[in-house]
Amino acid sequence: MSMVIGRGIIANRFINYSLQSRYLIFAGSVHDSTLRDSVIFLQEEEALRASLLQHPQAVFVYFSSCSLLDPEESQSPYVQHKIRMEQLVRNSTGRYLIFRLPQVLGLSDEKTSLVNYLVDAIVAGRPFDLWRNAQKNLIDIDDVYQIAHDILGRGGCSNEIINIASPRKTPVLELVKIIESYFNRNAEYQLVDKGTSYDIDIGPINDIVKRLNIEFGHDYLKRALDKYFRHLIKPPLLLSVIVPTYNEEAGIDEFYRRTKSVLAQLKPRFDHEIIFVNDFSTDNTYAKLTNLASLDPSVKLINFSRNFGNQIAITAGIDYARGDIAVIIDDDLQDPPEIMLDLLAKWSAGFKVVYGVRPKRQGVNFLFRLLAKIYYRLISSLSETKIPNDTGDFRLIDRVVIDQLKLMKEENRYYRGMVAWVGFPQTGCVYERDKRYAGKSTFSLRKYINFALNGLTSFTDKPLYFSSLLGFIITIAGFLLALSQIVVKIIDPSVSIRGWTSLMALVIFFGGIQLLSIGVIGVYISKIYREVKGRPLYILESTTNVNEQVYGKK
Repeated sequence: MSMVIGRGIIANRFINYSLQSRYLIFAGSVHDSTLRDSVIFLQEEEALRASLLQHPQAVFVYFSSCSLLDPEESQSPYVQHKIRMEQLVRNSTGRYLIFRLPQVLGLSDEKTSLVNYLVDAIVAGRPFDLWRNAQKNLIDIDDVYQIAHDILGRGGCSNEIINIASPRKTPVLELVKIIESYFNRNAEYQLVDKGTSYDIDIGPINDIVKRLNIEFGHDYLKRALDKYFRHLIKPPLLLSVIVPTYNEEAGIDEFYRRTKSVLAQLKPRFDHEIIFVNDFSTDNTYAKLTNLASLDPSVKLINFSRNFGNQIAITAGIDYARGDIAVIIDDDLQDPPEIMLDLLAKWSAGFKVVYGVRPKRQGVNFLFRLLAKIYYRLISSLSETKIPNDTGDFRLIDRVVIDQLKLMKEENRYYRGMVAWVGFPQTGCVYERDKRYAGKSTFSLRKYINFALNGLTSFTDKPLYFSSLLGFIITIAGFLLALSQIVVKIIDPSVSIRGWTSLMALVIFFGGIQLLSIGVIGVYISKIYREVKGRPLYILESTTNVNEQVYGKK
């Protein structure tokens, strides 16, 4: 059973909570404050009771309404229903959180929310009544998610009722003017002398809002309109999902299902394409992908002629991506597709790169986690390019970044460093990495070592300097040691200088240092050799549903 109950923009935005077990999110299905149907109210109350019984160990998170604070609506059927729901939560479970929300900004098929209703009416030229005195503390659903996610992530504030709302009261008449300006349309409305303005206490979330840098400025509503309703005046944006894959037949279907579920929520704001790059899989992966591509034209399949490696598979995906933005993600479901919603929210805030940060990784032993932390901090300290710690290739990149990556022709590719090197505004998105959904990782210890060495040598030449520095230090030490022996011999000619064992140890030590230094130089020379050959980065055996014209391909 999913841990997110309900429908609408709240349930959709919290979809990434569906597979965890700590919190049961009850978003509900009654969001229309004008509703009077007692049968629908009763159905939602029964659904809440059933949810409480099925997950007694989970913290129950209920999304209620700030309408309970409106004195003029205190006796309305909708508010009375919400009061009963809150009482039921408080009386039926020992651990709960109730979030009260005002009117929420977001795209929904339901036109009952205020902004969706007004946009629909104004765009369609349909007349409507407008309450002259009404004011609303409107808030973007992405900001609701950020604040609630922060509270839940800290595990505190149990058994509380918390208001999540904007501190700014917006008169509904002002909201209509903003919508008119955005769509360049005149609204047909009749002013009605109704509506109220009431205070919402948001003190408990003030520090969170500051920490998350949420700005409720004068352009807040305009930015939200552009985020959710741009498709009504401009063509929808295209999102490319780039999926390098190798021997993942056991998890392909589940990855596709979950990814399509997320992408369906983004319509009609975004069209999409899913680009699978098959890195010469030896199992049934290619056959499954071929079947998916035959059933779904949005699935693009690139099939390599041999195994070229994960980073080259990402390169092919970027070469063929047509999207305004792209998300790079593996298909083993360790990186949940639902996190794409979080990446998009940060992209909408103006960032050109949003990378996943995974401080906790399930299914990985302590030694591996320790070595990974040491490695990323080492490469960060050595490289002039600041590569974020605890990141992988799971990230969102804007078209301006995609175009720059296509211009980078090197064969030795390390995308975590390449994307960092490109620049542009970048930020991280913290998430908890899951265990593999199925199968075993094909990334062997040898591949990890090669990957680490490639990353280290692709973005810093300091190992060469360290070799030179070490050689210089040893040379000086040897010179001083020889000088001291000469001085001793001059002072006392009878002293005999002996020590064949220590001499051989020093010879072996210095020989090892020399070989190590030569090896470091050899790695860099090998990389130069591979670059100057100028071979294609990859060779395709076949493609499906793909436009063959590719720009930036070597």
